[in-house]
Amino acid sequence: MSLKNILIFFALIFSLSACLDEYWPDLDKYENLLVVDGVLTNKSNPTTIHLSLSSSISSEQLIPVNNGVVYLTDENQDIILFSELEPGVYQVTDSTFQGQVGKSYQLHIELPNGKRYESDVCEMKAPSSIDSVYGIIEYPDPFDNSQSFPGMQFYIENHSEVNDTSYYLFKVIHTYQYKSTFDIDYIWVGEFLAYPKPDSLRTCWRTAKANEILVSTSGLLDPTAINQFPLHFVSTESKLLSIRYSPLVRQLSISKAAYDFFSAVKEQSTKQENLWTTQPFQILGNIHNVDNKSEPVLGYFVVAGASEKRIFVNKPPLTFYYEVCEPDFESLRFIESEPRSRWPIYIDDIMFLGWAMADSKACFDCRLEGGSITPPHFWVDE
Repeated sequence: MSLKNILIFFALIFSLSACLDEYWPDLDKYENLLVVDGVLTNKSNPTTIHLSLSSSISSEQLIPVNNGVVYLTDENQDIILFSELEPGVYQVTDSTFQGQVGKSYQLHIELPNGKRYESDVCEMKAPSSIDSVYGIIEYPDPFDNSQSFPGMQFYIENHSEVNDTSYYLFKVIHTYQYKSTFDIDYIWVGEFLAYPKPDSLRTCWRTAKANEILVSTSGLLDPTAINQFPLHFVSTESKLLSIRYSPLVRQLSISKAAYDFFSAVKEQSTKQENLWTTQPFQILGNIHNVDNKSEPVLGYFVVAGASEKRIFVNKPPLTFYYEVCEPDFESLRFIESEPRSRWPIYIDDIMFLGWAMADSKACFDCRLEGGSITPPHFWVDE
């Protein structure tokens, strides 16, 4: 986890140097702290725990924690073991295991250096029903500089069978269909060859996480429901809405303690420009060193009842502003001098204009933007 926001202190020093003595925080003690990230739900998805160390402000990087021992215990003292899939990534060994609503769980971690960590004992709350997820076209607010392009704002509505205040953490994983700019009609490999399937690398599907921290609580007037809670905004500056878009919304029913933690993280992340913002390392989660309670541990182990809902959205009637590749007609004259390292060179035969190259292979091959030419198993066309 990066500590780059500590630079805010430096701005404070310079802006107030006339009335304050210089103060340089001791950054070293916030390096190499254990960072824990994991979610246990009632769903059948294999439970995964990520372990890493916080990096220095001068060298932001992921430092996975290898060769640890990770396991869960429940209220009956049953043990659920994890195995390390890849450096720092631990997955439950029993692929059929899933959490049970009403049951309590505790995470245990033992590191190669002998340190032992435990989470608080966490009860799994009952999931609430998702009534609807939908998007509404919205345009930039002239008084809000954070939004420069039109797009779609997504919302969620739900209800709970429990007649009490509920707390939620929302996670959004979105998949979108998109195209590269050009077909591949010919390739150059020392000679021109016709490409057998010109559009075979043009359409892709890509899945990614929306990074916003989304938390909400049911209101005092209606403790059983949330109405039109804003999720994420998708701008026309990107390709996400350019053909067909599908967000999967995961609604986690969490404890008040978890809600307070993620609310604090969200508040801090939205106030990074504020010189008086508290620093990220001060927001501690529910993981503790068994033998040294004063050691800070970052991250949170979430135990929650989960509900999910997926929707599909077609391209909205908006103008899009993402970058489009420009055809390069002139370079074809010098294609014989192109080095072998650039082969194959893709060429599109543009109707009425002629053959054209482009600056990047990504202009022809959509996979180079991170997607796959194979649609995901859940994908449905309109």
